[in-house]
Amino acid sequence: MGLSIERTGHCSRAWEWDTVNFMQHMASDQPVAAVSPSSIASTNISRLSVHTLAPPNTDARVILQRADEVNAVLRMLGEAQTSTVVLTGDAGVGKSILAALVYRQLQSAMGGAPARFHKFVWLTLGPNATLPDCLAALMSSINAGNLPPNYLLLTPDQQISLLFNALTYQQGGMFVALNQFEELLDPETAQGLPGRGSIALFLQMLQQDLGGSRILLTSCRSPFATQNDDGSRVRAYLVSRVSMPEGSAFLQQRGVQGNTPEFSLVWQRCGGHVFALALFCALVALSGFSLSYLLNSPDYQFLWNGDVTLNLISLVYNFLNPIQRTLLRALCLFNEPAPLDGLLLAITGDGPAADAQAYQRELAILLRLSIVEQMADEKYQPCFLLHCSIRQYTREHYLEGHDRRISGNLESAVGVASEPNPIAGNPEARDIGLAAGHMRVAAYYQRRASRQCPPRGERRSLRDIEALLEVVQHLCLGWHWQQAYDLFSSEGLHDNLMEWGAWNTLIRLYSAIVPPAGIVTRHDEALICSHLGVLYGRLGDYQQSARYYAQALATQREINDLHGQAITLINQGELLRGAGHVQAARAHFEQAGQILAQKSDVHLQSVLLHNMGLLAQNEKEYQQALQYYLHSLKLAQNLDEPYNQGMILTNMGMLFFEQGRLPESLALLQYAWQVRQKAQDPTVDVLARFLDALAQKMGPEAFAQLRQEASSKQSELLGGMSGNI
Repeated sequence: MGLSIERTGHCSRAWEWDTVNFMQHMASDQPVAAVSPSSIASTNISRLSVHTLAPPNTDARVILQRADEVNAVLRMLGEAQTSTVVLTGDAGVGKSILAALVYRQLQSAMGGAPARFHKFVWLTLGPNATLPDCLAALMSSINAGNLPPNYLLLTPDQQISLLFNALTYQQGGMFVALNQFEELLDPETAQGLPGRGSIALFLQMLQQDLGGSRILLTSCRSPFATQNDDGSRVRAYLVSRVSMPEGSAFLQQRGVQGNTPEFSLVWQRCGGHVFALALFCALVALSGFSLSYLLNSPDYQFLWNGDVTLNLISLVYNFLNPIQRTLLRALCLFNEPAPLDGLLLAITGDGPAADAQAYQRELAILLRLSIVEQMADEKYQPCFLLHCSIRQYTREHYLEGHDRRISGNLESAVGVASEPNPIAGNPEARDIGLAAGHMRVAAYYQRRASRQCPPRGERRSLRDIEALLEVVQHLCLGWHWQQAYDLFSSEGLHDNLMEWGAWNTLIRLYSAIVPPAGIVTRHDEALICSHLGVLYGRLGDYQQSARYYAQALATQREINDLHGQAITLINQGELLRGAGHVQAARAHFEQAGQILAQKSDVHLQSVLLHNMGLLAQNEKEYQQALQYYLHSLKLAQNLDEPYNQGMILTNMGMLFFEQGRLPESLALLQYAWQVRQKAQDPTVDVLARFLDALAQKMGPEAFAQLRQEASSKQSELLGGMSGNI
């Protein structure tokens, strides 16, 4: 691969230089020497993607144990033909709890039987989940906190291949639970969401023989086209309802007073839906009404018609006191589990401080009623999250108070007619209110970022900038897209995410800034579209890449941005070259050269010459390729860019390797390794692995002799190169 230019904001100084796939030059049956993995602690797993690494509470005192369903799922997992089991069903039927019960049952090895699995991993995904982050979390858990070198910089098929090997050859087998997998899927089609990663490729892996390992997914709909068939390794289990005895026991556990026929009637009217039963228990506790009254009173017959779960959410919401309802409105703005201080700031903004103790007391009540869920952050501090159904309802009724609508009529919580509230029922007013709320959340994350995010030069992982990324996201949700992009640029977040391989996160954020989602200046819009073209190209989605390149180029021509046009043409030309479209790539490079003849830019000229060198090398025009590389190197040296020089030298070394000039090749590659190491190039391990593989292929004695020859030629070769430029 060649060079692609990345700009941050209005500056064209920041570049991202791709690595060459050196291993294609080696015999496919030759092993590659192992490289010491870089360490990654569990606290470096992105909470933007993964909300928790622990299953939810399954305490028998408050949680139904669902023994029959647990045993049914265990039988599926125990079948030799099965690799993956997916638990499906509507939101709130208890998929996560059932998965947690299965998980803990396997962990406990009940009855003294030997443990079935050697390792266990649980991931609960969040609404911003990307597959690469989830794969990185899995690999880190499998390898005791260690990730393969530059794992996120590998291609999607390489990432998935490494995970497949780790699962298949894990001694003793591994059990992996991916909770809320639907966060990666389109709710209408159950297919992967654009920009979230190679979901289809991952699903293919889950349908293969995983040896002793097993995967358990929870998802509203199954993403698999084939399941439960002969020969299929995927089994689906529909989680629909709890049994009547279990439902009765659940109601009694939650303190509901009544007789067996009444419990049976509640179970029947709730359809055995466990979340509906929990909501009914909350309604009894909040209203103080008897079970008999809620079942038989004419005032509450509307409750049992239509969507009972939604009716219960609506009624519970309207029985909440003002502080409880305010907490729900604050929680619905967050995409990740939020601490109490974040909720209070989202409530008050810059106004007077809230009574923290009062809100904490009411939050404890909401937790006890299962209206709010509690998780722990990386410092084991409590954080809070709304169930997705309650979150959606709260957002849709953001401005509403005690009044509610049932079948188009506005009624109070006890059935007394009220006057309609024109503001609460106005969708535009609601959206404005939500946007204002997101701006308060953005202010909270801005304060958090000022305390937690290291300076630009000291950032090492996605966790170091998560608060800043949340600021960007909530600014977009608050309709301040230009402010979001200006922050993104001023903080150098593009460079950070490119360096760490968080390309899907970049796609998600950029897509929220440009039309049709957002509005920024035409110049910035074109620049972001050019970035998206690069990102989709790297991920192998050439159709999306071409679409964004075309959009960027059209806008740049419209506003007469010659510099931007040159960048887009060079990047798209490199994408075409990598895809084997030589003539189209050459045409794009030639157009970029014509523009640079009018508006000279040394950076872009160096990039263009380098990529033209790669094009000539592909065509076996070695002398022409060398001249391009030499001129590109000279410009990079004048710019004092050691990072860029290291990549050019690497490709020159590979050019000599292709020609069979091994001493010259090794001399340049060893020097390139030193330059890139000094420049802290995150992809230098690829070059190290190539040199290790070459040493193994040649044998110790032959490689030692080659190194000696290369060492004697290095000074003369580098000096000669300078003279030939």
